[in-house]
Amino acid sequence: MNASTWFTLRPQRGTTTVRDLLTPAQIRCLGVLLLAAQLPQAPHLPIWVAATGIMLVGLRIVLLRRDRLRPQAPPARIPSWALAVFAVAAALAVRASFGYLAGRDPSVAFLYILVAIKFLETRSTRDGTLLICLACFLLVTPFFYSQSPLAAIVVLPAVLGVGVALDALTCNRTALPAFDWRSALRRSAVMILQGLPVAALLFVLFPRLAAPLWGLPSDYGAQSGLSDSMSPGQISELSLSDAVAFRVDFDGPVPPPALRYWRGPVFSRFDGRTWSPGPFMLRGGVLPVEGPVVTYTVTLEPNHRRSLFALDLPVALPVFSGGAAPLIGAPYITIDQQLLMRAPMGAESLRYSQQSVLRSRFPAMSSLESRANLGVGEGNPRTLALAAQLRALHPDDSAYIGAILEKFTREDFVYTLAPPLFERDPVDLFLFGERRGFCEHYASAFVLLLRAAGIPARVVTGYQGGAVNPRGGYMIVRQSDAHAWAEAMIGGQWQRYDPTAAVAPSRIELGLGGALSAGEPVPFLARLDATWLTGVQLAWDAFNHDWRRNFIDFNRDRQRSLWRDWRLDQFAPWQVVALIALTIFAWGAMVVGWLMWKRRHQERALVLWDDLNRRLARAGLPRQPHEGPLAFASRAAQRWPQFAIAFAAIGESFAELRYGSVPVARERDALVATLERAIDVLPAPAALRTTH
Repeated sequence: MNASTWFTLRPQRGTTTVRDLLTPAQIRCLGVLLLAAQLPQAPHLPIWVAATGIMLVGLRIVLLRRDRLRPQAPPARIPSWALAVFAVAAALAVRASFGYLAGRDPSVAFLYILVAIKFLETRSTRDGTLLICLACFLLVTPFFYSQSPLAAIVVLPAVLGVGVALDALTCNRTALPAFDWRSALRRSAVMILQGLPVAALLFVLFPRLAAPLWGLPSDYGAQSGLSDSMSPGQISELSLSDAVAFRVDFDGPVPPPALRYWRGPVFSRFDGRTWSPGPFMLRGGVLPVEGPVVTYTVTLEPNHRRSLFALDLPVALPVFSGGAAPLIGAPYITIDQQLLMRAPMGAESLRYSQQSVLRSRFPAMSSLESRANLGVGEGNPRTLALAAQLRALHPDDSAYIGAILEKFTREDFVYTLAPPLFERDPVDLFLFGERRGFCEHYASAFVLLLRAAGIPARVVTGYQGGAVNPRGGYMIVRQSDAHAWAEAMIGGQWQRYDPTAAVAPSRIELGLGGALSAGEPVPFLARLDATWLTGVQLAWDAFNHDWRRNFIDFNRDRQRSLWRDWRLDQFAPWQVVALIALTIFAWGAMVVGWLMWKRRHQERALVLWDDLNRRLARAGLPRQPHEGPLAFASRAAQRWPQFAIAFAAIGESFAELRYGSVPVARERDALVATLERAIDVLPAPAALRTTH
């Protein structure tokens, strides 16, 4: 071959050779991997994004099938410029769907589509490797939305698919037509199991940072839970949800239901319809209230708001676990005793320790509080007239408050989750018209009546109640436990009043399900008639809670505590690192030793034959999947005629051992010895490559 011919046949830089092109089997493995990575993320995306990504992967599989059915036709290809135009159109569509592009949700959606577009243009082994890397990024994105054990389970097929795809990419092209995906899947699963002890060791012993390097990305467009304002019907709509607001682990006995008032947003400003925060959102201080202290830990579900919840009355600032404080700033308590964060909550749950004293009465912090809690807003003239009438009869503040509560108890007021819609003068329509309402209607009317009589009062929202999960021993507070009550200033002290308890006392003791009449739309988990489904849900919730406490929230403090229990804190950091390295090395040596032992204890003839196949493949003569030992040995003898005798002995000995009947052990040992001596005659693969 002359130089010009060699230059013509030599692949040019930047081109893809036939050896580098992906085979149909490899493309199918990549497609299965992408589908396994897409499906866990699909529920968190708009329907059109999820459908587009899956359809693009399916399109490549359809084109692959078309090429197989029409081998004489040119391969079906989508031009690169068309894919680039489609990517730009996808970016614009994502921007239009979310209203913005720089955020968690639109970025994940765009990545979801881009990975599918990359699959359409994947041609070479290098493209396949890059696609596997992108799939690994994609299978991480479901954990942006949930870190539950279910989220870990649903991504497991994609993790196994990564191993199968890598196995397919590194497989010899001649063996790909007979590629056994079951064996590849088994190898991938075995490697994951072999790595689990190392991962568990690093999880427990590798020093953890006091605070994470970054937090989970979040978008604040979708908020849940109690709002920063209160209008008629707002809490009743929230109470239709079984979603968990937060979970509580008590260090001691659980308080009785009547004392489970979880203080949240406090509203002092009223415009005649809507309650909103007053001027006392600035830093206040912890009140010196005496009494038995209740200590507990709250795990707050993501709601993208600033409010923290504590039993009424908090006597200490919350202490975050997991390094959350550096990310959201130190919490503070306002003048009206509301716990707030400096920044809205992110996409992951928040765990903090809290202390409270179960008091319904506490002193005011400032004399300005009385003046800021007297506004009556606009409208509701009949309510103001009623207040003047009652005040004339009851000049004493306590007697006046008692008269209002008695009115709620004596007259035909109804507690309901389906109140009518009050547009104008909502308090008048509630008190003198429908007389049907939820807790926010009673709290709003009660506070307005007090203010109209010159008694400072405000609305407090939060949660009341909570149910102890018998399978975990912790308390679950759901959105259906959302509640609103009132506080009035009597003698310079704020006193809690719950007008809902005057109408439906069972709401406080039994929860929402025990207070509503038959036919009301009570959430499933708030009902008193528990079913087996309730038990299943509580068991799963307990498992999730333990998962979060023991794995997700395993922070530096808990690691140090575990080290103290194991007496590891007496060692220097370098000694701990050395222990980790030594343990990993020992485990690796055990795995390798087990593989070598297994290999030695396999049938000796098979081990020798497999070694020969690998040596000849490295020498440039791989065995075809359909080729038997005699045919392969004959082809090798033609390639290297100087070793024809050795190859003949190899083929005949192995064929007799593998497919013949050798009843006598002595004859079998003789054939194995012949096979071994014949293989030893052959030189190394590098020498065979240079031998003609």
